[in-house]
Amino acid sequence: MENINPPITTQNLFDDSFNYPDLLGKQAWQNLHPAIQKRFSVKAHEAVTYKGEMSQVFASFTGKVLAQVCRIIGTPLALHTGKNIPVEVKVYPNNKLGGMTWDRFYHFSKKAVNRVKSTKCLQENTGLVEMVGCGFGMELNAFEKESAIYFESTRFFWQMGKFKIIIPDLLSPGKTVVSQKALNDKQFRFRLDVTHALLGKVFKQVGIFEAVTPN
Repeated sequence: MENINPPITTQNLFDDSFNYPDLLGKQAWQNLHPAIQKRFSVKAHEAVTYKGEMSQVFASFTGKVLAQVCRIIGTPLALHTGKNIPVEVKVYPNNKLGGMTWDRFYHFSKKAVNRVKSTKCLQENTGLVEMVGCGFGMELNAFEKESAIYFESTRFFWQMGKFKIIIPDLLSPGKTVVSQKALNDKQFRFRLDVTHALLGKVFKQVGIFEAVTPN
């Protein structure tokens, strides 16, 4: 059990003291496609909606079971699988956590809309994290590769108040890697891969999106 500080305030997160260029480094930021820079710039902390289609939403047997179990903490994982799934993503400030919430709505055929929500925020002495509900989250390393932005999990945790417990890798969903790669000035490819050390590929999602409101 590890003593931690709570997430920094929204005011601190959204002022000039925090930005993705600082997280990635100047050279890596300059290597990003201009459309990606705009999406993650200091001025981009306003609500925006993206619409698109997931060409693939994959989950292994273990992934499907895990997704159902995780419903008790707020449905942080897609519950179903399929191809060519329409998805709407609403991104907006989360004042409570001091970050940006990514609210995803999967429209699987003949099923109720599947809502998946998580929030990226900062913690002092930890850096960028993604919270999924009930104190569960993952620490993230942000970096650039081939002009795309990547977020890679470094470890999972559960926190309550001033304490957090690190979840062993083998008991976590697996190494999580999310990327956004610009296809042009409007569209970008989203990709999610979750790979467990023993169970292999647990989740995979690939889709193309574009903003439908100004950002």
